[in-house]
Amino acid sequence: MANFIDLYINADTLANATAVFTDAQMTTLAANGYYSDGVTTRYQSATGLGSAVACPDCPVGCENDVIFAMPDLIPGQLSGEVTTGTAAGAIKIEINGVSSNPIGVDIIFNSAHYNTFSSNLDTNYTSAIAAPNANIKSYFWAASGGTTGCSNWTSGNTNFPIYHYNPTLSTWYNSGTTTSITTTNKLVTSLAAGMAGKLITYVPKATTGAQSLLIDFAVVCGTSKTGPSLSVGCPTTLKNISTSSQQSNHTTACDEASLGSTAYIGPVSSTTDNVLAIKDWVFSDANGATKLANGYYKAAGANLNGVSAANGSFRVINGIVTEIQAC
Repeated sequence: MANFIDLYINADTLANATAVFTDAQMTTLAANGYYSDGVTTRYQSATGLGSAVACPDCPVGCENDVIFAMPDLIPGQLSGEVTTGTAAGAIKIEINGVSSNPIGVDIIFNSAHYNTFSSNLDTNYTSAIAAPNANIKSYFWAASGGTTGCSNWTSGNTNFPIYHYNPTLSTWYNSGTTTSITTTNKLVTSLAAGMAGKLITYVPKATTGAQSLLIDFAVVCGTSKTGPSLSVGCPTTLKNISTSSQQSNHTTACDEASLGSTAYIGPVSSTTDNVLAIKDWVFSDANGATKLANGYYKAAGANLNGVSAANGSFRVINGIVTEIQAC
């Protein structure tokens, strides 16, 4: 990571300067090395500045609340590295705006891909939302959601612009480099029109120490004032509730006398701590590393959204709550 220090140049921008100096009188050249103003990067030798060179993407901390969103109303891929901080926990990633515009996303942490989501709305996907291959860049779209007349969506693009984040200026900028996109790995069935909602997943960080997420977020067909966008949280220990053991149906779950197991909630629809709602992720550990096994579980009614009885059950499919009912 670069250090930010005060230096002097003999022009209005680094791109136009001939040298970098350590004093306001511009009599002493700065040491040989690379210099950047966040837009242009150039190498300075004993004779002055050389030509501009490509600058790699600078990582940014999750505590900075960086939003992956195009700065202009045009298509492009936002590529960034987000550092997690040192704490262990589950990292919440939220995508908005897919109802209006299709997106492509690839989230990588410790060489694993996290491209499977749940929606907070009662969409036509009742459980996990994922493209056919969740281990590569995946494309998400909704009916009547901006794909009409979009050649990038129908035919791909071999010259798709890449944007990087400038932490000094707190903005995304065109890096001058490109990538190739093709939307063949997309949802087989579009999300219901206007019902994509918030697409949410959790990335498990099981150990302490600084680590990084690598994220490519492609806005395939340009943007609107409402998105699309992607946000990244810092690792958080998930809240938990007491449950029965796994059962095969609602009746046998309600018959369980003991609530001796623990389930951890990755909120999607839930807005209250320790209250589970339909569409929430649910795990067997506080870091979100292991999804709760498919089946039915009994829990206290106070821990289940919409249940006023003393107890109720919830059903899990692929790590997502699909049913909640009173016992």
